[in-house]
Amino acid sequence: MKAYCLYCKTGSEEKLVYLLKKDMRDLLSMELEVMFPTRVMNQRNRGRWIRVEQPLLPGYLFLYLEDETPLPLFIIKQERDAYKILRYSDGTMELQDGDAAYAMWIYNHGGELQPSTVVFKEGQLVKILDGPLKDMQGKIIKLDRHHKRVIVAFMFAGTERHINLSVNVLDLEPGQEVPTR
Repeated sequence: MKAYCLYCKTGSEEKLVYLLKKDMRDLLSMELEVMFPTRVMNQRNRGRWIRVEQPLLPGYLFLYLEDETPLPLFIIKQERDAYKILRYSDGTMELQDGDAAYAMWIYNHGGELQPSTVVFKEGQLVKILDGPLKDMQGKIIKLDRHHKRVIVAFMFAGTERHINLSVNVLDLEPGQEVPTR
């Protein structure tokens, strides 16, 4: 599967996902997998924890096509809020290496990153038990137990990016071992 990254007008991502899928079905009788990646964040509201969905990368969509299917640029260019497909310096548009791995990580989680479950024990590393962070190639820079958040560094488009994701933190008692699941 090939992945591409589309730069678009911030705030129009959901509309573009709908229009691009519709145009591909109507004009080419093909299915195009388009994702606007979001993250589900835990937030405190009046003393209670609620879940809020937020954009992961505002202004960017990911397009996925089968290996033998060419990218239909004319469909993308006809949309007013779609600016361009990101390209590498050699002119290629298909995501490569770490960028492709990141796009596939988003694809494997259906474009929606739910909070991961982590175990924290004083003086030890953070262990990720389940969720999208378990299979991510990145580094946890900071764990904020009070707000149930982590800051993760990863490489995308040749630069290190930091994202803020929610986690469910399990504290261990003194003497209790970290689960291996």
